[in-house]
Amino acid sequence: MKKIKHSKFKNTGVLFELLVRQITLEVLNGDKTENAKNIVREFFGPNTELNKELRLYDILLKEKYSSETKADRLVETVCDAHAKLNQSALSKEKFNLIKEVSAKFDIEQFLSSPITNYKVLASIYKVFESKREGGYDIKDIFNSKITLIENITSKPSLKTQPTEDKKLIEAYKQQDKDLRLLTYKILVETFNKKYTNLDDSQKNLLKEYINNITNTTKFKDYVASELPKIVAELKSIKSKVEDKVTTIKLAETISVLEKIKMGKGVSDNQVSSIMLSYELIKELKSKIK
Repeated sequence: MKKIKHSKFKNTGVLFELLVRQITLEVLNGDKTENAKNIVREFFGPNTELNKELRLYDILLKEKYSSETKADRLVETVCDAHAKLNQSALSKEKFNLIKEVSAKFDIEQFLSSPITNYKVLASIYKVFESKREGGYDIKDIFNSKITLIENITSKPSLKTQPTEDKKLIEAYKQQDKDLRLLTYKILVETFNKKYTNLDDSQKNLLKEYINNITNTTKFKDYVASELPKIVAELKSIKSKVEDKVTTIKLAETISVLEKIKMGKGVSDNQVSSIMLSYELIKELKSKIK
């Protein structure tokens, strides 16, 4: 019996997550083509088989039960629902989706972005495939099913969220897909309000953060390469500033940045500090003649 080879090209959950991430990048870049958003609207409309399959992925990703027996029944129920999809139409839609993505983006680069819940998404794909076609390695399918049951029965994070945060998240999950995509634009607009207008350095920092959410080493390397540039820029500005108070504050800021030491990853506070440093550089440059 052969093992099911997982394919990002055919995994609806993976493709949708990558498209949503691409939408975020388009907003950050001010890309007016909105290629990713248009693809989502066309291929994940309410009457498409892709949309129906995506909803089944979402159930196995997000539903939680304390009992393994209930989790197992949920997996079987969702698999039964998946088997009732129009498989011919689903395959055709998926083929056209990949064709369109390949036409609009560098497909290798598009698929290379890390996915936080990749293991679970791959397991969903394998379990769905095993029900659609027989003759696969039983142990391989069993392991995939165990991964899903563990995900469904996993306990929430010990870090409790404030009640208002929970309400916001639940409201977000209830929104239709177009509204959810607009939420990303609101996120960027919020950044713009806080930092006036994002310049290229700030946008690049956000893009790197989004693209490397799970690849902490790559993002850490990016930040490590940016810090000396920021310090050098601030030192250059400091030499041109005549106001003593501003000079002292700049010296303190430079000292803090030079002392930043990153552990295994970059903390949120460090990202905020770098973002504010970019804003400080922008503000001071506008005042220096």
